[in-house]
Amino acid sequence: MNRLLLLVSLIVGAVAMLAACSSEPKPASPPTAVPTATTVVVTSTPLPIVPEDAQVDRKAAMSLGIDLHRQLWSTRPSDSYKFGFQWNVGDHAYERANVEVRIVKGLVDKVVWASNAIKTDGSEPADFVVPEQPDIASYYSIDGLFRMISEAIENDPVSVTLGFDSVFGFPTAVDIVFPRNSEHEDLSFFAAQLIPLPGPPQ
Repeated sequence: MNRLLLLVSLIVGAVAMLAACSSEPKPASPPTAVPTATTVVVTSTPLPIVPEDAQVDRKAAMSLGIDLHRQLWSTRPSDSYKFGFQWNVGDHAYERANVEVRIVKGLVDKVVWASNAIKTDGSEPADFVVPEQPDIASYYSIDGLFRMISEAIENDPVSVTLGFDSVFGFPTAVDIVFPRNSEHEDLSFFAAQLIPLPGPPQ
């Protein structure tokens, strides 16, 4: 009987020890490193293309730009073409009306009023008569317009605005203003819709 009690006591003790061991807290695992996102902002101040203290020759820079577009113009497929044109300067509306200029082999062949040309604006004298056709001597080929622009820039205007066609390189919007007391006249015009004329290669 004593042996039985002893055996039961040993079993109960063993079970209690196992329970105690199993209820002890497990040692904590070492913390796992969790990567964190870090944004790195890199700032830099780009160096200016032209230093602030540099002496920039505006006339030479404009002449270079004109020459580059003149070279593009030289790649055109033909010396015969037509284009829309409008002077922005002139005493009368008909002088500023839009026209179509036709060039054959590099020379002005014909100038006609555009279908939407505004030839009068009410400011003309009572006896004023609009010409049936534009004065051909008042218009130029694209090469002539390039020459006019270059000459105007050489005469020291106070402001210059130039725009060029991205395909053919011809001047599309030009506004060159001279001082009030200058002997030179302002140069301002629009040109657009240039179309090479069919024909044999020039």
